[in-house]
Amino acid sequence: MKSFLINLGAAFLNFYIFIKDYLAFSYKIIKSVLRFNLFNKAIFTVFIRQVYFTGVQILPTYIIVSLVFGIALVGFLSRQLIELGIYNELGKILVLLIVRELGPIVTVILLALRSSTAVGAEISVMKLSREIDTLEYFEIDPVKYLYLPRIFAGLTCMVSLSIFFSFISITGGYLLLSFNLGITFDYLLSLIFDYVSLSDIAAFFYKTIMFGFFLMSIPIYSALWVKKANTEIPISLLKGMMRLFFAILFVEITGAFI
Repeated sequence: MKSFLINLGAAFLNFYIFIKDYLAFSYKIIKSVLRFNLFNKAIFTVFIRQVYFTGVQILPTYIIVSLVFGIALVGFLSRQLIELGIYNELGKILVLLIVRELGPIVTVILLALRSSTAVGAEISVMKLSREIDTLEYFEIDPVKYLYLPRIFAGLTCMVSLSIFFSFISITGGYLLLSFNLGITFDYLLSLIFDYVSLSDIAAFFYKTIMFGFFLMSIPIYSALWVKKANTEIPISLLKGMMRLFFAILFVEITGAFI
């Protein structure tokens, strides 16, 4: 019992230290945005490359996943709603599931598995090889040159791919409905837009923006704790992904109240 209480206390202490230090890191990031010039040639190059690696290279897989979700979800829902005699509720349910929930959560999971780990590993290696110290020695701010371009790329890809997911999923659902029931695309869109509210739009952008920020900032923050040994890199990656997982849960829970 004593060892359990000690471990529990240590876990809470570590969590408190992480929250305090991460909030300080986030404040530093947000404060730097005010003096950040994204269109600086060197910074913009980093931003474009990160958008390419994060958002463009994943597109083939992303389109397939979106279509599968759309066809499977709409097929299941339409069959169940027809049996229950409430087919007109299809638009409301699609808004709730695709726009509010599936679009943001599927996107952040795919990007986290692909890009968050890569960014964490990249910053860890740069920290270990003292490249970040070298930038600071030459008075180049790593926040503006390394961190912010990647965070902005994460935000850009998160928002745009979530919108893309919603569109592709709805299109996939339409292909199924038009084949089975002869429903037109205009009618499906009218079913959806009749139920879209400001709270749905606010929830969508709240989740995508928060996910986009956490997607890059948490792995970067975790990578900066690497000190001397190569064996610290996988530990920092694991910690970064676990922290990102809990951040995703936090956004999902708070987003439910919007």
